[in-house]
Amino acid sequence: MLPIAITLGILFPHVFEKIGFIVPYLIACSLFLTYCNLHTEDLHIKKMHWQLLAFQLVLGIGSYFALLPFNHIIAEGVMISSLGPIATAAVVVSGMLGANIGIMTTYTLLCNIVIAVICPVFFSLIGCHESTSILQAMGIVSLKVFPIIILPLLLALACKKCFPGFTRILLRHKYTSFYLWAISLTVAVGKSISYIYAQNDSVHKLIVLMAIAALVLCIIQFSVGRYIGKKNGDVVAGGQAVGQKNTILCIWMAQTFLEPLSSIVPAMYILWQNLFNSYQIWQKNKKEAALQQPKQQ
Repeated sequence: MLPIAITLGILFPHVFEKIGFIVPYLIACSLFLTYCNLHTEDLHIKKMHWQLLAFQLVLGIGSYFALLPFNHIIAEGVMISSLGPIATAAVVVSGMLGANIGIMTTYTLLCNIVIAVICPVFFSLIGCHESTSILQAMGIVSLKVFPIIILPLLLALACKKCFPGFTRILLRHKYTSFYLWAISLTVAVGKSISYIYAQNDSVHKLIVLMAIAALVLCIIQFSVGRYIGKKNGDVVAGGQAVGQKNTILCIWMAQTFLEPLSSIVPAMYILWQNLFNSYQIWQKNKKEAALQQPKQQ
């Protein structure tokens, strides 16, 4: 199903661009269903969270200064794709892959709070948004992120406490979150492709370089994240926490505070991260199907 979702996004970008406004609502619903299976005692910060966050900050700031002498647009694009917070849908995908939802939820909350503070400050220091104050930028970023994360969590906790019977019914249909995520993926890919099509011919060579940069960055983030996760007992959580980005927010921040063309890097990152996610889910489903088949006599 996931290859179909990505293919539809590539083939009909202008159609999905028009309905891009539904993505936050789809993600919020997916998170609500995922959070219904969350145990509050699992919500505590661990050493792994600080390691993942430190890597994310060092990679984002370090890559900017390393690439700046070569091309400032690519430097900004890679920086925002590294510093960008974990995708809200990462909790959903991680749950499908068997990661600890508590670890992912804790990191989602921690990461988004820290990035909402760090990004506006860093943008100000490098002179990227002189017309907007640091506090205004922090407020804008927070308003874009927090309602999608906090509201589903509060609703799920309230539902578990006040309507346990209804929660059990929802948990029997927990894979609905997968289909909601697949639809949001199709729309996100369509929006990214549409934006790339809108660029003029003079930047096509630069777009190729940004696509390569996004691919290399995707490999680095998933690999290092999985390594950190392996050291802390949850490979999948580590990889998804660092590798799966809130690319929609990254694109918005790039277009708002940085060189707008730099948003092509997170736009291309959408394709790479979701191709990898699709592969992971396909592999997991394949293994589960093999285990369910009766052994040959």
